Amino acid sequence: MHISDFKLGVKVTIGVCVKDSEKTIADALNSIADQDFPHDLMELIIVDDGSRDRTLSIVKNVTSSFDFHVHIISHAWKGIAYSRQIVVENASGEYLVWVDADYKLPPNFIRKHVDSIEEDPSLGGVSGNEILQGDTLVAFLESVASMPLSSDNTNVVDVGGAIYRLKAIKDIGGFDVDLKGAGEDIDLTERLKKSHWRLSKSSAKFYHRHRKTWRALWHEYLWWGYGMHYVSHKHNRRFTLTNLPPVAMIFSLKNAFKVYGKLPEKKVFLLPIHSFFKYTAWCFGFVKSHIDKNGHQHINL
Repeated sequence: MHISDFKLGVKVTIGVCVKDSEKTIADALNSIADQDFPHDLMELIIVDDGSRDRTLSIVKNVTSSFDFHVHIISHAWKGIAYSRQIVVENASGEYLVWVDADYKLPPNFIRKHVDSIEEDPSLGGVSGNEILQGDTLVAFLESVASMPLSSDNTNVVDVGGAIYRLKAIKDIGGFDVDLKGAGEDIDLTERLKKSHWRLSKSSAKFYHRHRKTWRALWHEYLWWGYGMHYVSHKHNRRFTLTNLPPVAMIFSLKNAFKVYGKLPEKKVFLLPIHSFFKYTAWCFGFVKSHIDKNGHQHINL
């Protein structure tokens, strides 16, 4: 698509929510600046959610030379859902693209996303194609765990790497700022599915760096379990046995044989241990959220 092909007035807001991301945020931001989409039709909103490292200073330094509008907002820790809603409230674009701090985008990422969502006015959101990266055992196992991908292109789950119509997000009330923990993407998807907006997938690819250490992986899934307790109550989703560590371990062993057929490396058979570990963290987070009564306000609503 050439610049002259874009509809007059089309503008894309890129939302980046960060917290303690000093090791990866510069690459993510520079990949945004390298987009071949017209920069005069782009704006960047960065929300720092109480970083305690050098993230905020790096953000200010890297974006100081960008040739499009950059808006930086910083507040004490409120959670990812709250930070995403800040982006929504400050966005002026017709479309909203979400980029996480550990992503790196090819130059055609935004252009391909815009092409996809403009093909059908009924589309509220379009997800991208995640390419997982990592140079440690933990990162490798996280990457190969999702190798047998589903062919279902009708569901957008991960907000990160996706493009949405700003109107669609506002139509359903934006992000739920009461949600603590991860899972704001699943909550958004559930509400979009119940509305008149459709979801799809585009050919836009992006690179995602996975957690490198067991400690980081534990914290990530602990946070997922904590947030999913809230989401489960809000959307009346039942706890599934596959989230129990022993069951997840069995399914992961079956998955390891499928992965080995595509990637014949013996370390893929460590997937059951990897799965048991991360879903143990998930369950700890889920139970902690239950003890905290996180999401109980939605019971019997």
